[in-house]
Amino acid sequence: MCHCGLPQPFADCCGRFVSRAIDAPDAQSLMRSRYSAFCEQAIDYLCFTCSEKALEQNPREEVAEFAQAAHFVRLHIMDYEPGDALAYVEFKAFYIIADTLHCIHERSQFIQQHHQWKYDSGQLFEAADVKLRRNDPCPCLSGNKFKKCCMS
Repeated sequence: MCHCGLPQPFADCCGRFVSRAIDAPDAQSLMRSRYSAFCEQAIDYLCFTCSEKALEQNPREEVAEFAQAAHFVRLHIMDYEPGDALAYVEFKAFYIIADTLHCIHERSQFIQQHHQWKYDSGQLFEAADVKLRRNDPCPCLSGNKFKKCCMS
């Protein structure tokens, strides 16, 4: 299963985009591949798939630091509004830092630049953090207890 939640192996799903063998054909595929790139700590890809504006707001060093600190456990695509030059994806990305489950709930804007989709900006929504206990179900939905799965 790919990091993005689709049933294909990473190499056959988001890995094709993260390795830059092919470009993501649409904004939702780019969103999924960017989530997978955070899981893989593929910082070059994350920077490559940002517009100039987004790259200014999210410097490479900060992206790398966040990707190293966070253990991503689940992606949920909530809405997708396709378009030819502008598209939107609303998602929730769940990650763990220091035994606390965090959620990025964002409506992301993607634009076409030179026939490639790029992350341009996002509207964040408030999401509560949850302190995880050892015997809680793991938030990755594996069915295991947190202590036997994603606990650091």
